[in-house]
Amino acid sequence: MIGREPQFEQLITLIDSARQGHGSSALVYGEAGIGKSRLVSAVVEAASASGFEVLSCHGVRGAGAAGFEGLHELLLPLLDRVDALPPRQRTALDVAFGAEGEPADRLITGLAAFGLLEEAAARGPLVVLIEDLHWLDRSTADIVTFLAARMSVMPALLLATSRADRVYPDRRPHFKHQVLLTPLSQEDSMNLVALHAPALTLPQRRRLVERALGNPLALTEWSTGPSWVEGPSPAERGRVPMGKRLEDSFLAEVALLPRATQRALLVAAAGEDASSYEVLAAARNLGLDQRDFAPAESFGLITLMGGAYKFRHPLVGSAVYDDADSDARSRVHTELAAVVVDAARAVQHRAAAVAGWNEEVAAELEEVAVATGRRGARTEAAAAWRRAAALTPTAAERARRTVMAAEAARQAGATDDAAALLAEAKPIVDGEASVVQFARTEWMIAGTSTTLPGRSGDELVTLARTLSDPADRVEVLTWAAVRSFLGQDSSAEIRAAVADELRRPDTAVTEPQQVLRSIGLALISPADRITSVEEALSFFQRQVRETDSTLLNCLAFAVEDTHDLADAERVWSAEADMFQRSARTSDETVAISGRGTVRVTANAIAAGLADSEHALRLSFDLGLSVVGALAAANIARARAWRGEPELATAALKTCAELSGLIPAARVAAIASWASAQMAANEHRPEEAVAHLLKSVEHPPIGVWAGGDLADAAVRTGRPEVVEGWLDMATAALASSDSDHLAMLVERSRALLATGDDARAHFERAIRRGERSTAFLDLAKTRLFFGEWLRRERRIVEARDHLSAALHVFESHHTTPFAQRTAQELRAAGSAQRTQSPQSFDAGSVLTAQELHVARLAAEGYTNKQIADQLYLSHRTVGGHLHHAYTKLEINRRSQLATALASALD
Repeated sequence: MIGREPQFEQLITLIDSARQGHGSSALVYGEAGIGKSRLVSAVVEAASASGFEVLSCHGVRGAGAAGFEGLHELLLPLLDRVDALPPRQRTALDVAFGAEGEPADRLITGLAAFGLLEEAAARGPLVVLIEDLHWLDRSTADIVTFLAARMSVMPALLLATSRADRVYPDRRPHFKHQVLLTPLSQEDSMNLVALHAPALTLPQRRRLVERALGNPLALTEWSTGPSWVEGPSPAERGRVPMGKRLEDSFLAEVALLPRATQRALLVAAAGEDASSYEVLAAARNLGLDQRDFAPAESFGLITLMGGAYKFRHPLVGSAVYDDADSDARSRVHTELAAVVVDAARAVQHRAAAVAGWNEEVAAELEEVAVATGRRGARTEAAAAWRRAAALTPTAAERARRTVMAAEAARQAGATDDAAALLAEAKPIVDGEASVVQFARTEWMIAGTSTTLPGRSGDELVTLARTLSDPADRVEVLTWAAVRSFLGQDSSAEIRAAVADELRRPDTAVTEPQQVLRSIGLALISPADRITSVEEALSFFQRQVRETDSTLLNCLAFAVEDTHDLADAERVWSAEADMFQRSARTSDETVAISGRGTVRVTANAIAAGLADSEHALRLSFDLGLSVVGALAAANIARARAWRGEPELATAALKTCAELSGLIPAARVAAIASWASAQMAANEHRPEEAVAHLLKSVEHPPIGVWAGGDLADAAVRTGRPEVVEGWLDMATAALASSDSDHLAMLVERSRALLATGDDARAHFERAIRRGERSTAFLDLAKTRLFFGEWLRRERRIVEARDHLSAALHVFESHHTTPFAQRTAQELRAAGSAQRTQSPQSFDAGSVLTAQELHVARLAAEGYTNKQIADQLYLSHRTVGGHLHHAYTKLEINRRSQLATALASALD
């Protein structure tokens, strides 16, 4: 370990921490030959000697045709424990490894892998070794980075190696520790040469050290060949990468071997993903046999190990393969394709052997792409589609396969790659099915990123008019309706054109098409309200398409615009359930976040907070920053209701970090509403007014947030600022029978009125509120009425309303309003006190996740069922329940319902 003692000690310290239950992850990276494998091998050997179980997988150049090969190698020793996993996670892993079933999101597959590692770690400490991360199949590499960020909860160290120039995408931030191996110092280099080549003279050693630039592999390899001591000039060294220079040195060794052995090495290099039996079978078909490998084994260039040929260093294999001419490589791949057992790898070898177009191989690659996509390995599916397109002779078929490659890349999260593939297909795309799929992929990318601008409403209408299939036509027109609903096309002419096309008799022939048409019309025409939410949902529940996520979101928004929060919650909940059943975790997260917003607005604070905390956690896992920002803003609003300023402030900070410079309008409006409530709690009505006026600028949120405006405006002597919101809310009530919104309007008018007019408005507000489920807003209305009654010296009546309000506020732990109400009661001469300090609030002692887990357990869900629903491992669920029992001072599951009663809405 010359020159690597500090890094060795650092990693051994992590091993010691893991033994104590404090797991971690580390990525060792650097240039080729810098000593990564030697360092981690020493660490793993030390860990194994001290009782650690070792699980490992290795990246192989050119492998990964089917995806998840590396994950299968890693988890193979643990697959006998797969039944310990929750059902959805077990199914996801089975499908990833080739079983029939719906492909799962990477999150679920990652949780399954995490759960198996937890099972293994329960028996003793683990080292999880990932060699050559840069050559792992991308689907496995994604799982590895998922695991790397979560190892702290188990006695395990995940240790990975990677070339510094090959880490794409950059996976380093996911590892807790990053160990960069730099070139050895001159002193360490001299010591290493002395150890490996004591016969070299001092001048020779110095020349070798100068030439090797501190690279340990170069120092050891070149020290055995005196001809390599005389190196190029410093200028030449700067132009030739160290990896290439090492490959040249290996090729010099290969050149000394018999010609047959050189050909045998090429078979091994082309078949690095093949077994030794397959390599030997291909070699025999080329007129070689096992004896031709012997000279290379004697030279130490290759070793037969574990049923496969392994090169002394990966650079040996890459040097041999890259040095061969295309004809030689083609012949080798042809013979490998004939003997490789795995169908996907055989097709990859056939494709590598082809020069120019070949429809037969392209069709086989298409079959591989479809099968790989079904297993959830979408990155590999995109690669197979792309290679199939490159081999396709006809332009129309080439365009179709390129479009399918783009769609697979989009599903894999490679948005830039997907956009580039669409640009490649655009000039040649032909045929209605390909045109629609092109537009569908383009639409999905435009809706989730800024990579593509997407088509305008005009362009979508024009496209729809060219389509003969009514199902395709109505789908494209609903996209145009969504654009208008979201304000991306504000032109009245476009809305009219979309409506005209949707109303054409031949646009919607079947019942599903008619449902889609009704949704599209509702999005662009307030007069065309959706008559039945259940009917609309039943259409999607039969079959959820990729593009339906945006449409379902807009359906929920359209229902929210009718101010029916119960129906809006029903849509969001149905959406969350549908996407969970179809393993579309990102879409489910959007739905959970949307439902959380509606629930907090509807006064279901605890349920809305649980949704928002859940959505925020998932948004970090899935990289959904806008969804996370929305969830964080809603968390701040719920925390402000409860009078938890530190937690509310932290949530607003998270919201700002996720929002970037220009937050989405919905996010900004909710964050402003939360800030207003915090300011009101701290008796800063001027700030509350300013924040509420910002929130009102976004009507879908502002129509509800403005209900708080009158109280703060009156306190600041600015009642006139309420008029704009009152006009907006009154107009909304003209097409809505929302008792909740009507209560807010009447309450605001009461606060702005005097005398008997104020009483009449308060009484109407209370009557409407009693017909709603908005118990907290009703309690606020009683509070404001009680304050007015006390000022009017109607003390007894005031006490009745204030006492009723206080009971609600205390029951739901909305401390700021409970304190305000109690103060008003005292001013009214009441001896009634607030809850005693001993009153227990489970929601305040449990974390949001502990509370969510405990609630589901109280409802009768098993740990595995909870794990599947909340995207946790079942052992993590068990840990949360253990902590909840301790904090709630109970010891049985049957006691949870009673202990949690204080935290329920």
